[in-house]
Amino acid sequence: MKKISLLLLISVFAMSCFAQKGKFGHVDSNTLFTLMPEKEEATKNIEQYAMTLEKQLLALNEELETKYNDYTANEATYSPSIKQMKQEELVNLQQRIQTFQTQAQEDMQNKEVELLEPIYTKIQDAIKLVGEEQGLIYVFDVSTLLYFSSESVDITPLVKTKLGIQ
Repeated sequence: MKKISLLLLISVFAMSCFAQKGKFGHVDSNTLFTLMPEKEEATKNIEQYAMTLEKQLLALNEELETKYNDYTANEATYSPSIKQMKQEELVNLQQRIQTFQTQAQEDMQNKEVELLEPIYTKIQDAIKLVGEEQGLIYVFDVSTLLYFSSESVDITPLVKTKLGIQ
């Protein structure tokens, strides 16, 4: 009898747990990101870094163009060994430019991660905190949702308040 009562009690408890309706929330993280005050500074720094890399690339291209123009203008006067040396110099410079372009792209990606990741982390932490405070089971980002019910709680304003943004 005790076993049946215990089994009945466990099944009633389990059914009541399943019957509870979970709370879901949604947030617009893109809007939050655009409103973050740190975003402006990070974007400015990224743009300045990109301009620095672009200036360096332009300088290398100008050097290549100058050396190529010199080579074509004086090619007829060069001895075969000088001619070969100048050609190798041009090829090496082209390879350096290609290597620089590849490295510059990687550096830009690293710089973006370095400057933007703390902002995204701050937003994620605020979303998590608001989700816990509101007792939400899941929080979805509206940028990846095709549909959300009116029963889903929009926590974007709460996260804005938590982040101290308007």
